[in-house]
Amino acid sequence: MPLFVSTSCLANGSNVFDVLKTYARVGLRNIELGASHKYVDSLSPTKFKQYDSRFIAHHYFPPPREPFVVNLASQDPMILNRSKAQIKRSIEFCHSLGIKLFTFHAGFRADPDDKLRFSQEQPVAPYEIVFNTFVNSIKEIDSYARKKGVRIAIENNVLSEYNVVNGQNRFLLFCEAEDFEKLWERIPSANVGILLDLGHLKPTSHWLDFDKYKFIEKVRDRVFAIHIHDNNGLVDEHKKLDATSWCFEVIGRKCFIKLPIVLESTRLPIDEIIQQVSLIEKILGKEQY
Repeated sequence: MPLFVSTSCLANGSNVFDVLKTYARVGLRNIELGASHKYVDSLSPTKFKQYDSRFIAHHYFPPPREPFVVNLASQDPMILNRSKAQIKRSIEFCHSLGIKLFTFHAGFRADPDDKLRFSQEQPVAPYEIVFNTFVNSIKEIDSYARKKGVRIAIENNVLSEYNVVNGQNRFLLFCEAEDFEKLWERIPSANVGILLDLGHLKPTSHWLDFDKYKFIEKVRDRVFAIHIHDNNGLVDEHKKLDATSWCFEVIGRKCFIKLPIVLESTRLPIDEIIQQVSLIEKILGKEQY
């Protein structure tokens, strides 16, 4: 099982190259280029190749010069076009560096603020219209990605306590397995999968009252990678794992044995990241490679 560490894990790691230097110093070589970094003028492949690392990339990498919230289901033409351009830019970056997997966030029925919060009073577009917009975006992006030799995977959205409206999911697409099943019916491309985020699935299944294990069974054959981190079951907190985390039962399954498993607990000092990697390796009985 390839164990990766997201660059988003390291506390105060807004500059991706500072994170890579720190990871190289402690021998972390399997790295997900994460979604939490500031814009850097030059991200030439040469700068990354010097680290002798194996990379995958996630969502907002490389970061744009002017930050914004990517929404591939937006009903605002400017936001939608900008979102598609950002994802294509990321795929082009992956191609230039020989990265074979790019993962990104699912869409929203309304455009959130820069902290991914929604106003409970803001208008929400009808589900079918928004879903169709997202499908069309993925068709376009998949066509582009296949030409570049990059697989793409959509991350299941997280419903946290602050986004629940009268016990319902009003704003987010792809919180439930049925959205993924509908997407794959509309886009049967084998190049389009799911980034299964177990930290997201935990509170989402609580608020929408569904069985998280049944969710996994419905999408298991299209899982391209798995994010692991923990929370209190109510809010997406990106906390550390402990030995009792339900994540271990899932990632230890035989069907997932060859998938990239990505640690995405955030705001950790480097010594705690190393401890997390050691815990994962110990429980799974496998060495990182």
